[in-house]
Amino acid sequence: MSKEEQYGQLVLTNILSCVWLGEWDRYEETFSNMDEELIKNFPFHFYYEREEVNLWHENHFLIPGDYFVSPYFSSYIKKGHDEHEERKKDLLCLIGLYEKIGFLYPLEKEIYPDHFGCLTAFLGSVIQESIESDDEKDEEYKYKLIELNQYIIGRYIFPVLQVLRKNAEPKIRHPFFKEFLNFYIQIMTEEKDNAA
Repeated sequence: MSKEEQYGQLVLTNILSCVWLGEWDRYEETFSNMDEELIKNFPFHFYYEREEVNLWHENHFLIPGDYFVSPYFSSYIKKGHDEHEERKKDLLCLIGLYEKIGFLYPLEKEIYPDHFGCLTAFLGSVIQESIESDDEKDEEYKYKLIELNQYIIGRYIFPVLQVLRKNAEPKIRHPFFKEFLNFYIQIMTEEKDNAA
């Protein structure tokens, strides 16, 4: 992947994490620096109106209620006999992965590490590390980062996308979030397919 493609992937990943986390200042700044033709590739952005989107973000991802869609991986894994232990193991594994490259985002934001926004922000951090490893010509580290990216998508994002979609379809009303969710699922599915 060329450096331009890596930077493009980094911007894309940052946009996705901004939406999951409701970071509208960063979201707006990214789009304000983007070419009009490029913006057309983000179908959800057409429906962006900050106050309305912020309100629906809270209804969908923060406040439990009729429209709530859990933004956490652990909400979608199969519930077994040792559900609590499995969730704890997943969270500890993620914390360990995050610490390996100094990703402190969950602590800064006071969210669990299995939040889709956090997982996506971590992918952005891995891409950033990969760009830096190119500059340092560290091929071994770059390969490990590619494996880490594939592992996060394959273990924590891709397996729950269809369950997330099924859960979200009757609840998500705002077109921004409908389009965003479809876009997110498409991008993460493509990432998984490209890794195969």
